[in-house]
Amino acid sequence: MSEPARQTEEIQRAIELCRASRWREGYDRLSALMRTVEEKGKLPGHFYSFFGAAMARCEGRKKEGLELCRYAVKREPRQADNYYNLGTVYLMYGRRPAAVRALERGLALAPRHEGLLQLRTELGVRRRPLFPFLHRDHFLNVLGGRLRHAVAGPKDLQRERWPEAQDEPEDDEERVTFV
Repeated sequence: MSEPARQTEEIQRAIELCRASRWREGYDRLSALMRTVEEKGKLPGHFYSFFGAAMARCEGRKKEGLELCRYAVKREPRQADNYYNLGTVYLMYGRRPAAVRALERGLALAPRHEGLLQLRTELGVRRRPLFPFLHRDHFLNVLGGRLRHAVAGPKDLQRERWPEAQDEPEDDEERVTFV
């Protein structure tokens, strides 16, 4: 087997370990691969994304992990996994708005991406403020939001923000035709 083919296979194995939440094993393999390549940029973009996310998770090196995830997005902006890893590292930093932006960009590329959908569920979705000209933390928006939630409940939230979550009526059901 040629060296590039072996390297590609090793990258895939390491990434699969990360996807299976075996971050330490994946990180160890990715680190070993990184040591064999002298120049940054010789590996595929998603390698840097998973390496950065694993580095942040396993060693707590969030700053370097974030830089690697950003680099991966620049190298491969059409790869949804890169946005997923970037979003998770932003969450480790406590930067929810940046994580939400990464999540939305990733879902725009791959609306059925399992990790991104799970992350969206974990984060939840905010409704628009009742008074958009006031800051979200203004007491009128906070009070109005609490009232709206108490009256409308959380079900309407999903329908408002994610129209694909609405149930479509069956062919015969709920459709009335007047002659």
